[in-house]
Amino acid sequence: MRRRVLSDINVTPLVDVMLVLLIIFMLTAPMMKRGIVMDLPRAKATHIPLKSVPVVISIKNGKYYIDGRRTSLAFLDVEAKRILSKRPKAQFVIEAERNTPFERVVKALAVLRAAGITRVGIATAPERRR
Repeated sequence: MRRRVLSDINVTPLVDVMLVLLIIFMLTAPMMKRGIVMDLPRAKATHIPLKSVPVVISIKNGKYYIDGRRTSLAFLDVEAKRILSKRPKAQFVIEAERNTPFERVVKALAVLRAAGITRVGIATAPERRR
């Protein structure tokens, strides 16, 4: 008696692995936060609704970051122009820790202005209620 050769591919293990990966992705995706943990200054300000996800420029410990990637002040304009060429209506938000010298924020604003960016906001944390 001759045995028949089974030529079908068993996809059950593949489906099992893909479902496990999907579940892992679904659980970890909300935990992924873009940006850097900042201790923002507190201010009583109104929330301005944004039309799209803003480009976040962070200033922490004297270092500059654009959307979480380390950059220098010299390359900030290059990065900003590159983003602006891809997203012409991009909105930029500068966030700086509360102990950051104001000079660093002004320099970042000047670089963005020289790059032709006019939609710039400054991020603050809401004041604590007493």
